[in-house]
Amino acid sequence: MEAPATADAPPAPAEREPTLVVLTGARMGLVHTLQGGGAVLGRSPECEVTLEDDGVSRQHARILVRQGAVEVEDLGSTNGTYVDGTRVAGLVRLQDGSRVRMGNVVLKFAWQDRDALRAHKHMYDMSVRDGLTGLFNRRYFDQRLESEHAFAARHRSALSVLLCDIDHFKKVNDQHGHQAGDAVLRAVATELADRVRTEDVVARFGGEELAIIARGIDVNGTKLFAERMRSIVEKLQIEIDGKVISVTVSVGIAHTHAGPPVSRPEGLVLAADTALYAAKRAGRNRALFAESPGKYSVQKDEARQDSAPQQPPQPERRPPRERAKTEPTMPAQTDEVLRGISQARIRRIQ
Repeated sequence: MEAPATADAPPAPAEREPTLVVLTGARMGLVHTLQGGGAVLGRSPECEVTLEDDGVSRQHARILVRQGAVEVEDLGSTNGTYVDGTRVAGLVRLQDGSRVRMGNVVLKFAWQDRDALRAHKHMYDMSVRDGLTGLFNRRYFDQRLESEHAFAARHRSALSVLLCDIDHFKKVNDQHGHQAGDAVLRAVATELADRVRTEDVVARFGGEELAIIARGIDVNGTKLFAERMRSIVEKLQIEIDGKVISVTVSVGIAHTHAGPPVSRPEGLVLAADTALYAAKRAGRNRALFAESPGKYSVQKDEARQDSAPQQPPQPERRPPRERAKTEPTMPAQTDEVLRGISQARIRRIQ
């Protein structure tokens, strides 16, 4: 005879929902609810559960939910699917707490009641979202850019970074108050986030500066994309306390297929940053493309010192002499070690 239910008894399986919790990577803590009959997991943005990892196939595995049971099957992925350390062959039933590994991503399967699910999602949003704008925060941007850059470098695919800065934002705060400034920042952030693709990332980079990561768009397409973002903000009418406020943005663009190769993700940010300051020096409300990381260094310095007297142009610095091969630098050695670890960790998808 079954014991009577009490207030402290755990919810029945029928009252809980099957979920996958991301335990590693840029989206650590994200909860995926398995709706309907299940979901396809993979790197493709068309999958119900998208995993941004170089070791995950475009369509890597499938989760099946039927008659209260949850099973996983591999879809012929390159690196395989593992449940609790064992490679999946055929259908494998998941138990509450099972660990599922695909590439470098580890997921935890769990049955969760709705209250726990809401709390879990709220905590995740607090860890990756900016409190004022609702965009992704700087920490998430940095982690995601590192992952996207690693994939783009290995596959020589297109990746771009756009830095957007609201022009004369201080004047908005001075003339209309900081609450109006916050409202303007939220409006611009929402408009940009609504106009990008699902796979793109829009984040608050700092202050009134917003950043966008876009992949798979060629150089010309990225220029058009940046110009469209600029035009959208220019046409935006923000009504606050009966007043209509209009603002513009300056945009700096960097692309993996423009200029010399960038070995680290920080190089893309630097190139976009220098182009952004060049756009401000050129009159603001425009988008400029960084053809090379150092192209706009002089304009950037001047933009940061608007009130300082102009300095004469500095002579072009020659690159340092190449060190003798018998005396390798420490960064080069470190890069070789890191590349070795990365290559040994998992076989990447070609």
